[in-house]
Amino acid sequence: MISAFKKKILIVDDEQEVRDSIRRCLMASGAYIIEEAINGSDAIEALKTYAPELIIIDVKMPVKGGYETCMHIKSDLNMKNIKIVGISGVSGGIGGAFMEVLGVDAYFEKPLDINKFRERIAKLLQDQK
Repeated sequence: MISAFKKKILIVDDEQEVRDSIRRCLMASGAYIIEEAINGSDAIEALKTYAPELIIIDVKMPVKGGYETCMHIKSDLNMKNIKIVGISGVSGGIGGAFMEVLGVDAYFEKPLDINKFRERIAKLLQDQK
């Protein structure tokens, strides 16, 4: 596959192990170019030079968390159409409810069901114009 046609993804999570796991899961298809950030502040800085079609973001992180980062992205006219997938280690659906209010496109609790996660990412990027 020619890299010009690969979809760009930004993974934002403070845990290196989680970022590595998501990267391995998605890179297996060969269809993505992936960058990483360790918190929301780093993600916002990365978005100044990297234009992903999709962001995978953890809800709870130090410095700037997923909620604040999503609000920032959705309020920026240049970024508001980027697809966002929220992830969280907090169970019970509360994180998902907050992320839904913020307008994220999908939400998953950790540990991720890799097959469902991969399928949802592919579907979101396929639907993107």
